[in-house]
Amino acid sequence: MPSTLQHLRTRSRRRGNLPRPQPLPLLCVICIPLLLIQGCVTVSGIAPPQKVQELPGLHVGDIVETATGEVIGIDHLVARLSNVTVVYVGEVHTSVQDHKIQLDILEKLSQCGQHPELGMEMFPVSAQPILDKYLRGEMTEDQFLQDVGWKEIWGFPYQLYRPLINFQKEKHMPVLGLNAPHQVVRKIAHTGLSSLSPEERSQVAREFHLDDPRNRLRIRKDFAVHGKNAIKDFDSFFEAQAAWEETMAQTLAERLTKTDCKCKIVVAVGQGHMTDRLGVPYLTFIRKPCEYRTIVPLPIDYPESVVDHGLADYVIITDKSESPHPPALGVIIRPAASGRGIEILQVAPGSPAAVADLRKGDIIVSIDGSNVKSAEEIKRLMARGGPHHKIAVERNKQPITISVTVEH
Repeated sequence: MPSTLQHLRTRSRRRGNLPRPQPLPLLCVICIPLLLIQGCVTVSGIAPPQKVQELPGLHVGDIVETATGEVIGIDHLVARLSNVTVVYVGEVHTSVQDHKIQLDILEKLSQCGQHPELGMEMFPVSAQPILDKYLRGEMTEDQFLQDVGWKEIWGFPYQLYRPLINFQKEKHMPVLGLNAPHQVVRKIAHTGLSSLSPEERSQVAREFHLDDPRNRLRIRKDFAVHGKNAIKDFDSFFEAQAAWEETMAQTLAERLTKTDCKCKIVVAVGQGHMTDRLGVPYLTFIRKPCEYRTIVPLPIDYPESVVDHGLADYVIITDKSESPHPPALGVIIRPAASGRGIEILQVAPGSPAAVADLRKGDIIVSIDGSNVKSAEEIKRLMARGGPHHKIAVERNKQPITISVTVEH
């Protein structure tokens, strides 16, 4: 009897490219009435499994080299990364397990004398002075989060990222903000790259590789399954995704050029930005060819083969999947006809929205004092802070405030 991994490799040869997780889009957009808040996610890489099906022959903690199917340990992985300049470690943004793996790799490389820098998708390039100041111990964490605008620039719970940043702080090693400003990328999605002012244009990458057919195909798959009316057209959607990835790649390439690839950088990035070795790894390499490897944590109940080389160079098996979704309000929505706020089209029975007496026809204007114009903003606002939220709505043209409790 062939081993499980031999069987998977044989199946891969017979079938060609196995179905692989599709990267999720840059922006969470609203377009059709039947878009559930809990079904809308930002770039987070692999989609959640549709059924529980543990990968046979593999165990939590196993590391699979996808090119060969060989199962190795963490020490072997670190040894194979020792001469690699950039290590991309993909994440589902809300996965505790994924962030633990990122920290483990940082720690292991540090123990081997590698002194890794940490590049983070979560921060725009403009946040670098604040990051540096915090890492030097010149401000408190609360002041850092306030000054950097964490709730606005990222919105996912900071406790997921605190261990990574604090580790770098303790080791006196850099954290690099890689990204473009959210508001600029959002404008590109709505009105296109050409609509940017000179100042806005200077905040994204100088060079865009918009003619690459592989990247266009990758992003078109995302566009085909998501809503459109928050976006001008596919070209604008593609330009927005490119702005995100090209800016991260340019920032990394500039750092690599400055050090002549003599540094070690671990990059924390959504898995969808590195699928098929496109996205950030590819765009960085064509700017500054330095050796790199990609790593993706994969839940043991994920239903696809892990030896698909397009997924990553290495796959680390984690415990059963966590939901990648932030707390669900339980409503079906669309942009309000007035252009102000979000209209509720349906409330799921028994949901937090139903318990709080949110109703069909209500217009959500703000959450906890922050105005909302998209599902992305609702999702981020519901994910931050504690379980209790104040939602300002217009009901029959009258303003009211409703208290909602959503367990995290």
